[in-house]
Amino acid sequence: MKRKIHLPFFTVCGIAILAMLLFASACVAEDESPDKLSVAAAITRALNINTSVKRAEASYLTSLSNLRIAGFTTSYGLGTRTSINHNQNDAGLSGTAYGNLIYEGISGTEASLEFSPFGLGNDRGALSLTFRKPLKAGKGLLSTKADQLAGARSNATVQEKELFLTRQSTVLNVIEAYYRAVLAREEVKVQERAVEITEEAAEGARLRAEAGLVRGIDVSRAEIRVARTRDQLNLQRQTARAAKDRLMTAIGAGIGEDPELTDEIPEPLTNLPDLAKAVQIALENRAEFVVYDEQMADQQRRLAMAEDRLRPRLDLVAGYNSFSKDPGVISASLLEFGDFRAGVEYRFPIDKRVDAERRDIANRDLDVLRRLRTYQMEQVTEQVRRAYRNVETAKTTLDILSENVKVAEDNLRLALRMVEEGIDDNRVVLDAQESLTQVEVGLLSAKVDLYLAGINLLYAMGQDLTVLGLE
Repeated sequence: MKRKIHLPFFTVCGIAILAMLLFASACVAEDESPDKLSVAAAITRALNINTSVKRAEASYLTSLSNLRIAGFTTSYGLGTRTSINHNQNDAGLSGTAYGNLIYEGISGTEASLEFSPFGLGNDRGALSLTFRKPLKAGKGLLSTKADQLAGARSNATVQEKELFLTRQSTVLNVIEAYYRAVLAREEVKVQERAVEITEEAAEGARLRAEAGLVRGIDVSRAEIRVARTRDQLNLQRQTARAAKDRLMTAIGAGIGEDPELTDEIPEPLTNLPDLAKAVQIALENRAEFVVYDEQMADQQRRLAMAEDRLRPRLDLVAGYNSFSKDPGVISASLLEFGDFRAGVEYRFPIDKRVDAERRDIANRDLDVLRRLRTYQMEQVTEQVRRAYRNVETAKTTLDILSENVKVAEDNLRLALRMVEEGIDDNRVVLDAQESLTQVEVGLLSAKVDLYLAGINLLYAMGQDLTVLGLE
């Protein structure tokens, strides 16, 4: 025998409230920045929450909705109409129920059907059918419906490419901001090591001064250098915090949060193409060219339609109208009181001023778009060449600084030995340490610059950077 367990009302309410709080906290946690953040996670988060990306996605989805709307060739509806009639000879209530169906084909054919199966009072059941098919102008791809569909399809393609460009620029900004923050973090570590070296130098100077081996000025010099190095460390820590805020801004949320960046200084990108191949890829892949092609196709269609409107129009038309002689629901054939008409309609445009101006406008706009696309090709080529030069410059700088680090480390070891042996004062150690710090910072910056230069080259080539968020 099963026993039913009855919980007190307040207990049930408490459980429900607790469940809602847990669900709400889980939803909030999804939006919170994680304690650790990789560059891939930063890219993924930006693509999910960045307002620019969301706006572009909304525009793209709207264009798809408009494309579906343009693809509808039929529309229909139902309704009723009731009225009170009053005059000198008659007074009463009239009403009818009706439905309609409208067809607008891609080829330009138009048809409509209106049917009232019920009528009371002065209203009667009726049937109305109209049909129009263009035989000359306004047919096929130059029909109004075909123009609407082609325009909606072109706009959807453009919005898709605009979304791609927005995502590309967002990813590029996140990558640059992330590794600038990583660079600032590593520069803090370098500066901390510099503080340790200067503090050791100051402590050694104090011990040697107490033993009478060096002058007091060596101690003062070392202490001044310690204070300056500590101040530089403080400034570098502030720079690191600001760099992380810029990263959160690039992502689109989390300003003031302090997640741990898990990625290290990046290694240079490999397998980058040569300059000629990079330019070729860019001219084939850049989304801007697709946008220009769609805009030119739209403009060519507008020009064709403007020229088509200047032509005479010949349409095949037909119509049928009938009504019921009796009130109420239709019980007899509507063909008994029907009226059928069929023929052709010819219209010759006399006042062509407006359409001629529209044709000239479309022709000028098309010529401008062609010139803009050619200029865009020149701009893209220049962007790729500049990005490629930046890669070569950053690579040369990295090679030079890699050699300089070895020299600076040797100079510091030599300076320490000279001070220990009493050959020179601690100035040489402090100067060698400062030079080493500058070279180490420059080397870290050169590594980041080379990696980002490679990313900018891929961006200029039109490569998809969003895949970096999936790694």
